[in-house]
Amino acid sequence: MSEEDETKTTGDVIANINYFPPTGQPIPVSAWKPRYIGASYQHTRRMTIHDVRLTTKTFSLQTNGFQFVKLSPRQRVTATDDEVTINRTYYPELSDLVKKLTGASTAFVFNHVIRAHSSPSQKGILDAFGRWQDIPAAHPHVDYSGSPAHIAGTRRELSPNFPPEIASLYDSSSRIAYVNVWRPLSTVRRDPLAVCDCATVPDEDYQVRLRRFSRTGVESGNYVMSHAREEETHEWWYMSAMREDEVVVFREYDSEMRGGWRCPHTAFELEGTEEVEPRESIEARVVCFWE
Repeated sequence: MSEEDETKTTGDVIANINYFPPTGQPIPVSAWKPRYIGASYQHTRRMTIHDVRLTTKTFSLQTNGFQFVKLSPRQRVTATDDEVTINRTYYPELSDLVKKLTGASTAFVFNHVIRAHSSPSQKGILDAFGRWQDIPAAHPHVDYSGSPAHIAGTRRELSPNFPPEIASLYDSSSRIAYVNVWRPLSTVRRDPLAVCDCATVPDEDYQVRLRRFSRTGVESGNYVMSHAREEETHEWWYMSAMREDEVVVFREYDSEMRGGWRCPHTAFELEGTEEVEPRESIEARVVCFWE
């Protein structure tokens, strides 16, 4: 990549964030319509997305809901590794990292998704490795709603697939949290991930989306984001040209519901990168327990 091209993917940027209307009413399963990168919708808004490489500010999971971390230099899994290799070689590192950052007694990595495509037509079909293909999520969201009923639904969906010693911790732990760890599989030149500082998001901007797990029919919910105020209040952050040894860790739910316990995040379009190869990334989901 030339020096001129490099400048297109660094620094603070102005980009579309595909917000939802601030109705305060749950979005029914039947009314859900996905958003896509490169498209604009009624409540899409141009927002400043700040580059963490250019700031002296520090961020923490507890206060802001996210934290960028530099990993030790070594070879890690790629988009061509199989599921067994990823589980065996990558999951233990993430478990140790999340325990260190959160202070949790146990951090269990329960799944991951690899995104190496950009076209909506490729979503949901099998790739050459027998995995369901996915594309960057193009709307600001949090994976779980804090509603007790929705969190109970998430548990009913997930815990039957956990080892018994992990599933039992739901009943014996003093605190439970869900955390995601996002990492590029090659340097990000297109559709990077942005995270929003929870301290800048008022409660009324978290809109509930109702969900039903397709495999089991279990009902749950998550948050999608609105921006009700006319002035720009949400503070979005990304890391320009993020590399394979850099991760962003962000909180999705915490039973304590204090500080940055629900971090909005979304992919966004970098102008002038439409012809760049699709972004390759791996996002792992972790459940944390405290004794």
